[in-house]
Amino acid sequence: MKKKMRTASLAMALVIACTSLIGCGNSGNSNTPGADTNQSTAVDAGNSSAEGDGATVDAAEELEHVTLKFYFFDGKKSETDHVWEEIANYVNEKYGLNVSFDVQFIAGSDYKDKMLVKAAAGDKWDLCFEGDWLSYYQMINKDAYMSLEDLLPEYAPNLYQTYLESGVLEAAKKNGKVVALPWTMRMNQRPYFQWRGDLAEAAGLNIDTASIQTIEDVEGLLVLLKEAYPDLYTIECSSLNAYLLQENLVSIGNDFVVSLNDPDLKAIPVDQTDAYRLMAEYGEKWQKAGYIWKDVLTDKLDHNQLIDQGRLITKWGDRETTTIQRAWVDENAYWEYNMLYPENLWANRTALANCMCIPQTSENPERTLMFLELLHMDQDLYDMVHYGIPGLTYELNGEAADYPEGMNSSNSNYMDWGGRWGLWDSNFIRPTGQYSEGFWQDQADFADSYEYNVVSPLDGFNFDTEPVKTEMTQVKQLYDEAHKMIEVGLAGNSDAAVDKLIQDRKNAGIDKVLAELQRQIDEFAANK
Repeated sequence: MKKKMRTASLAMALVIACTSLIGCGNSGNSNTPGADTNQSTAVDAGNSSAEGDGATVDAAEELEHVTLKFYFFDGKKSETDHVWEEIANYVNEKYGLNVSFDVQFIAGSDYKDKMLVKAAAGDKWDLCFEGDWLSYYQMINKDAYMSLEDLLPEYAPNLYQTYLESGVLEAAKKNGKVVALPWTMRMNQRPYFQWRGDLAEAAGLNIDTASIQTIEDVEGLLVLLKEAYPDLYTIECSSLNAYLLQENLVSIGNDFVVSLNDPDLKAIPVDQTDAYRLMAEYGEKWQKAGYIWKDVLTDKLDHNQLIDQGRLITKWGDRETTTIQRAWVDENAYWEYNMLYPENLWANRTALANCMCIPQTSENPERTLMFLELLHMDQDLYDMVHYGIPGLTYELNGEAADYPEGMNSSNSNYMDWGGRWGLWDSNFIRPTGQYSEGFWQDQADFADSYEYNVVSPLDGFNFDTEPVKTEMTQVKQLYDEAHKMIEVGLAGNSDAAVDKLIQDRKNAGIDKVLAELQRQIDEFAANK
């Protein structure tokens, strides 16, 4: 390991020198947003690089060849292996990294559990997609992810500086050590409600869009849509987030919330809130009314495809999902939408929403960080990783990366692969068939400027469940099993179902978990 560290350090110094030339010279690999990019093949790009690049290529003799194994989210596209072979050619010929890539994907529904199993079994890989909505907190509580406190500034100094300037590293720490490569995109996912505007218009429904602001307004709209389209799917669940917004509550993971209006940051089990009970009540009502279909949990349908096909006509959403370009089957289809409870508080999305992590078992953390450093400095490399090969997996149309003819997000052979979000960089990201010109700037502006968007007072807080791991496992399992039934109205009487969930979790030790959680919150707040 020490020998590998020394040789990697030498190569990293040469890589930094190389990328400095890229930033100052006239190469197409500019780190300036919107700069012209050289869309040559990896071999051509390597041969046409700046003189300084040659020194980096020579340094390959100092690095033994390694295969970097990455795990990403969702399904593997048909050209994935081909694209990553070209990526390896590019970084090897231009920068002398001397790597191959083994890029694997795990279905979204299985990702969290399978990654936890891999970590517990001591499996070896080098980089994986993560998020606060996946296994991140469980992983770091098990010390599954490597501390990058020393490695990051040495092997990815420019990326490290970007993190410092963005102020995102505090959220990525455990016990003062950086254990994640955080997101630098800025957005707020305060709840919206969306419905098929074209279908509402075709049915002659006169809907004042601005009037849909509360749960009661949503229910009134569901009544109209169900009457107009009784054979279509109306809504898939009674989304908890909308009810939390109504009460100015923010989730802190592990099924607890705090009020954004509470200076003491008192933690509450989410099932003990009025918001949760109201969500359950509406789930039961909407199930009985037929707005939520009875086999919603067992139908084996892809609900995103149901939307694209026009068979599911509403969606709980946010500013992103309301304006993203969908692969509608009907070219005249469009969403109508409105923000719910516009004067209530909602926390901006955390830097851990989408992130990347290096496991303790990685044998190549230095080379992985070197690759990530280059990814965030070289537009050509960024384009290859995110969009693939020009003419095969995407077409460059001005600044936009468009699908090749006959493709869209539903049948893409590479673009829009799952887990790419953790590698996004606002300096390099291009407009695509999903995200139009200026989309991400709008997201950032909204997060920063809308007066009821706030930074969570517990951003970066991690509940270390080790002192209560037995109780935490039990109360989490009870919640997960009950909640999936309650939010779709299949748990019977909603009040009785919530009462049972609360009592079951008390019997399993929720009070002990809550006391430990509050202790850690108080300590976090005192040291912030």
